[in-house]
Amino acid sequence: MFEVLSFGTQYFIYKRLETAGMNKFVRYIFIAWAAFWIIAGAVCGFDFSYVEYDIFSLHTNEIIKSLATTWTIITLFGFFAFLLVDLLTGFSKFNGKKILCALLLTLILTLYSMAEAYFVRTRELKIFTDKLPEDINKIRITYLTDVHIGGLYTHWHFERVMKLVNESKPDMFILTGDIIDGDMSYRERELKMLSDAAREAPLGAFAVNGNHEHYLILDEDVEGIIRDCGFNLLIDERVEAAGITIIGLDDNKHGWLKTFLKPEDENKFVLVLKHRPGLPFDAENKFDLQISGHTHGGQFWPLGYFKNMASKSTQGLSKKSGGYVYVSNGAGYNGAMMRLFAPPEVTVIDIVRK
Repeated sequence: MFEVLSFGTQYFIYKRLETAGMNKFVRYIFIAWAAFWIIAGAVCGFDFSYVEYDIFSLHTNEIIKSLATTWTIITLFGFFAFLLVDLLTGFSKFNGKKILCALLLTLILTLYSMAEAYFVRTRELKIFTDKLPEDINKIRITYLTDVHIGGLYTHWHFERVMKLVNESKPDMFILTGDIIDGDMSYRERELKMLSDAAREAPLGAFAVNGNHEHYLILDEDVEGIIRDCGFNLLIDERVEAAGITIIGLDDNKHGWLKTFLKPEDENKFVLVLKHRPGLPFDAENKFDLQISGHTHGGQFWPLGYFKNMASKSTQGLSKKSGGYVYVSNGAGYNGAMMRLFAPPEVTVIDIVRK
């Protein structure tokens, strides 16, 4: 998909350069550059293929793949910039000034989207309930999703994320998938930050797998890495903590809530951890809160609308099938180190006694 998108957007830009009478040398450089990234993306398992190539190491592969994705998004911005200039000028012949305007708009969109991906925010909300134990008035849950540690993701970026996590002082620290997305042998600092935060959560640290934990082909045990960081990784499992029931549904399976629920759970607060926001098949009146991710808020506006339609979900907080569902934008980015009008977030949810 990305190869087709990359070729199409770059061909469109090339034709505009050609129409404007750009120097042949410049156009040949553009063709060579475009061809390199299209081929590099394909060779390195572009679009997260299940098959990884052995031409490069996994670490090199994920970096080239991220760079190729980033260039594809930049050319997509360029496509819309050139198209907008066309529309505003009545599709008159392209010239140097029009090219300069389109390139300037592309640069602005690129720099803004890179900045938006870097500046993570805290999203706070409260859920009121009468199902907490008598000795507990509030449980604070901080959860991360879709961090995608790998590729061009830096430890400085993750430090910003974990600073917000630690400042929120969670009672429970939760990961809802797509946390690991690369060779973790290069990521000791990120793993230590996760371990420290898991250890500091007094009511425990819990996690479920996302689709990228299942896509990833590593020599290392991905699930073991998460557990070694101190998380109770739930693979279609039920646990109790602080008087509430936590059900973790694995992304690679399709668990039914009734499989895990016990009769006493009818009077307990039921928290469902699920990477993709679609509800379990038998969710009606069987849960109080489901926390999910996966959509990235679209990552690039207006893709969020289409992702929500595909997953039959609503970004942010909504009420469905008798319970609340919160779909986070996620704290990282997939492939391209960019986001556009879909800011990354660390989500903090207070479950409060009515």
